[in-house]
Amino acid sequence: MPSAATQLYQPLAIGDSWTYVCDSKFKIADRVTGTYEINGHPVYALSLQIPSSPKKSVEVVELLANDSKGNTWIHGYFIHGKVVPVQDTKIVSVHPILNQHYDFPSPKGRTISRIFVGFEYTHHTKLGTFRVAPYFESGGTHNYGYNLGRGVMEQDHGPNYKYDCLIDKLVLRK
Repeated sequence: MPSAATQLYQPLAIGDSWTYVCDSKFKIADRVTGTYEINGHPVYALSLQIPSSPKKSVEVVELLANDSKGNTWIHGYFIHGKVVPVQDTKIVSVHPILNQHYDFPSPKGRTISRIFVGFEYTHHTKLGTFRVAPYFESGGTHNYGYNLGRGVMEQDHGPNYKYDCLIDKLVLRK
């Protein structure tokens, strides 16, 4: 677990939540819903709502933990009421390296491609504009812009990043 002084790109506490407005038309929400244990280590369930259209989304529950340095690791998924471990993989670095891959296992055993593309600013949101560390996934389908201390402030979903989802409401418990 990170120390209290460690800065995190992905805060993880039960009750943390992020609500987004996509293309000023529809909302999605991500939230930390609980804790589990994998190989004797506590992990947090981060439920992600990933839209494929304004009326259709897929929910994926990633099991994550932050290390003592502030990096975020995926340890598994919560699928149909069961913890499904995967190879521990760093998915968000406290010191990301430009163009480095942070690929990780999918719930189906494939590899999700993920690359850090450099720091940038979000579009203007209801909560302001944020400097983020964006990670692009799945060859032009998704991206997530992490703001230090707050989590994802902007995300885009595809194909071709069709839906621009901007932070609308943020609740952090810690």
